[in-house]
Amino acid sequence: MGEEFQELDKPTKWAGVNARLLAPAVGQPIKPIDRLALFSADDFERFVLEWADDYLAKKVPSVTEVQQRGGSGDKGRDVVVWFGESGSPDRYWHLYQCKRYSTALGAGKAVAELGKVLYFAWRGDFSPPRQYWLVTRKGVTNDLQDLIDHNKLGAYLVKHWSEYCAGNIISKQTIALEGKFLEFVQAMDFSFVRVKQPLEILGEHAQTKYHKFVFGGPLIDRPKPAPPPSVISRSEQGYIRQLYGVIGEMAGIDVQKEADFAGHGKSSLLFIRSRASFYSAEGLKELARDQMDDVAYFDDLLERFETGLYFTYSEPAPSGYERLSATVKAAQIQQIDGHVLREHMSPLDREGVCHHLANSGAITWCD
Repeated sequence: MGEEFQELDKPTKWAGVNARLLAPAVGQPIKPIDRLALFSADDFERFVLEWADDYLAKKVPSVTEVQQRGGSGDKGRDVVVWFGESGSPDRYWHLYQCKRYSTALGAGKAVAELGKVLYFAWRGDFSPPRQYWLVTRKGVTNDLQDLIDHNKLGAYLVKHWSEYCAGNIISKQTIALEGKFLEFVQAMDFSFVRVKQPLEILGEHAQTKYHKFVFGGPLIDRPKPAPPPSVISRSEQGYIRQLYGVIGEMAGIDVQKEADFAGHGKSSLLFIRSRASFYSAEGLKELARDQMDDVAYFDDLLERFETGLYFTYSEPAPSGYERLSATVKAAQIQQIDGHVLREHMSPLDREGVCHHLANSGAITWCD
């Protein structure tokens, strides 16, 4: 009915996320309800979009799509949640109207926004939402809450249309509430208007993957890295081939498999330690993926080390072992200030990062 909604991108990452995800002593000890008061209008709308994307979409049955509609030409819609597949006759939507004011939202401002949606729905641009939610950072006034609780908001809107709505729907136009449009409004059951209280949405946002990035707080303790599997996996082939080259130089033999150097103690220890460190660093990757919901943090860490270690691994070396050893030693003192994973790195992780870089081909041990 009317225009089609377009699916938009997922919420973008918050600025300064690294500072928020560092250890508790470094974090920002501001209560969520107080931090909410510091949001800009765009930040507040994004906060609501995050909540809808990862709370409503998972907790509320039948949600099929979440869309951000705020901005020029939004026709009174900020965040839209769809139920049912596109084209289905049973498809319907809920609207979450985001209002970031320094004080509680009053009835006049509320009906000014509601009037837009009613007008464009009557005009046929879209169907009326099944639920219309007011989402604010300071709540609503007692007068507005009473109008909603006792289903008197419709009568208030009709009475004050000229004052709050008529000139706020289409720029430089006055929309009169009369004729068929008045009949449409009077036939509407205004019990579809609800209020989402700030503490309630904060509690639900706390159950989303976005919450720690917005409001800070330490990550849970990192589990002990699992030992390497007994069988070398396909994902290890890059750095394993390079280790075979290093060990071949050390032992003066041709190495194609682990059994080829089984009798060489130093070589075997190097191989075992290298695999352990590789999987230790793999644990950091899992931390980024599972707790931060973005493995790109680990990828960014690898880039930081690749850049910082360049003049170590690119210099001439008498052997592959010497280059590997020098690079690992440099990695132990490599500065990664401000990185979200810094507080979770162990010395074995730093060594493992070198093998991850060798695995991708960024580093070559033997000339």
